[in-house]
Amino acid sequence: MQQFLSQLPQRFTLGVHAPYERRLKAYSLLHRLPYAGVCVTLHRPSHNLLDLLKKEGLPTEKLYFIDAISKQIQSGFEMDNASYLLPPFDLGRLDKAMQHVLQQHGVGTKFLIFDSVHDLFHFYDEKTILPFLDYFLDHMRRLHVNPIFLYDKTKLTRRVMKRLQLYCNHLLEV
Repeated sequence: MQQFLSQLPQRFTLGVHAPYERRLKAYSLLHRLPYAGVCVTLHRPSHNLLDLLKKEGLPTEKLYFIDAISKQIQSGFEMDNASYLLPPFDLGRLDKAMQHVLQQHGVGTKFLIFDSVHDLFHFYDEKTILPFLDYFLDHMRRLHVNPIFLYDKTKLTRRVMKRLQLYCNHLLEV
């Protein structure tokens, strides 16, 4: 992974297989991304993720969060560098939040980490996830944002995994 990241192209769509026990290791790519970015977290509350990233010594100053979990679990923590989606989780609200944040952060936003694709299965079935991924990737391309998909391939359906393989011009495992 480090070798690939040292030669990171300017435009990319990255898929990273990162099982739970190695998920934080996937965030080591932040060392190679010197520009601002957004992290959509479906996996853990943003304040928790931020604390873990800081403990790992990862740069987080230019990272903004879209947190889809904190309000669902009724967490009282809120950060200035985060937007929070209200329950129940909804792809339409997620899309609006991403549009708003990316427009607000504008030209400097160069990447969006989607953590984690397989967590969409807690809320939706494959028939909903596949069109969302189509729309999401098209939207990121139009905005000139490099998407980074984190996922555990053992928790994805075959069709969703095939779609990610089709979309991502780089696939890594941690």
